[in-house]
Amino acid sequence: MLVINNLKWKLANFLQQRNGNDDLSRITFLVSVILYLVSIVLDILSLESIGSILYVIGFAGIIYSLFRIFSGNVPARQRENDKYLHFISLQKKRFAMRKEYRIFACKGCEQHIRVPKKKGKVEVTCPVCGRKAIHRT
Repeated sequence: MLVINNLKWKLANFLQQRNGNDDLSRITFLVSVILYLVSIVLDILSLESIGSILYVIGFAGIIYSLFRIFSGNVPARQRENDKYLHFISLQKKRFAMRKEYRIFACKGCEQHIRVPKKKGKVEVTCPVCGRKAIHRT
């Protein structure tokens, strides 16, 4: 019993200094397992070349996910997770606005400009560089 308690304490101490399970590691693990399962199905259907590629990608994703979970470099993993969450947040906003607005990129400075839809031809002025362009909304 003493050995088991000692092992539990050592494991808890080891995991206390690790990053743990976050959103990016969860989605990476989930996508990797799905790719792994698809590779098994493709191998059964005699499509070994595609299946083996998906197997390698899935296996690498699982290894990366476990690396993120057990990483001791917590600030770096938190920055990666924050970038992922910011990217997902932007995609959700764009998806929600897709019916109300058109988004154009300025050809001068690549600034994204949001214009209401169903206004016909409009002249759009970039707020950063001042370049004007005519677009259909």
